[in-house]
Amino acid sequence: MARKISMTRRAALVAGASISLAPFIRPSRAALEFRLTHPADTSHPVHIEAEKMVQRIADRTNGEVKITIFPNNALGSPVETAQQTKLGAIDFILLNPANIESMSKTIGVINIPYQFDDYDHAHRTLDTTARDWLAQQLKDAGFQWIANFEWGFRALSNSRRPVNTPDDVKGLKIRVPPELAIKAAFEALGASTQTIAFQEVYLALANKTVDGQDNPVATTYAAKFFEVQKYITLTKHIYASIMFAANPRSWGRMTEEQRAIVTEEATKAGSEARKGVREKEEWYLSEMEKAGLTITRPPVEPFREKMGPAYDQLKKALGEETWNTWTEFVKQARAA
Repeated sequence: MARKISMTRRAALVAGASISLAPFIRPSRAALEFRLTHPADTSHPVHIEAEKMVQRIADRTNGEVKITIFPNNALGSPVETAQQTKLGAIDFILLNPANIESMSKTIGVINIPYQFDDYDHAHRTLDTTARDWLAQQLKDAGFQWIANFEWGFRALSNSRRPVNTPDDVKGLKIRVPPELAIKAAFEALGASTQTIAFQEVYLALANKTVDGQDNPVATTYAAKFFEVQKYITLTKHIYASIMFAANPRSWGRMTEEQRAIVTEEATKAGSEARKGVREKEEWYLSEMEKAGLTITRPPVEPFREKMGPAYDQLKKALGEETWNTWTEFVKQARAA
């Protein structure tokens, strides 16, 4: 009888242990499926690192967070996809802050001409001194900031003459995107500007509707603008950032643990994309030089000295308080 009771107690203890362990076995959750859009070509470091990022996120969440990438403006223009992301039709976006200037009066500070000395200075500003302020501007515009990627410094190409000094820009007809900072910078240098949709730029250059255009070096190469240009100049007039952001409701669908994983992997991907942009820039330039382009690398200070009229326009558009707040962040990063 005692033996029977002992066995019964043992069985009960085993059953109790099984029950007590049950809460620690996490049931699998249904997969969350998201869409990510960006304008980069599939050969661009931004896309390459984004692909690695979404795979790592899927692996670390055991397939519970699945992100499908739509590159190369597959879901619409950068401005259209920014609007769709804000509304929730798209979940994640790699966006150029200039594409949401209609939603945020302040975000255009990132594009102030000649404000950054080099890549490291730009990174210290965006990642450290101005990080929290920028995240708040994106939040106010309807986005959840996650991490920083980049396009790189913009360069000027044209079909008329090499550019070595500010005077060489005078009289050129330059295609610009619908961004005040770029338009103001070239007009301060004496160029005339014309806004043309990106998909129409190649034909406009080929037909001599305009003399030149400005874009990061990788974009000029990927879009094959060099085929219809003779010169490219590393003017470095504007640092082109790209930010990984989410629709706030989509962001809220994930657990805190999943959001932490996405943030970690996005930060890693952004850092690697930045390295890729800088490392490949010289390769792109060498390939374009082989194709016949003449490359010039003038000092930027004489160009910066001509920016007074552009700064006046931008200060008025941004507001003096925003201008002063931002320029202090830039100053702090320079001293860091």
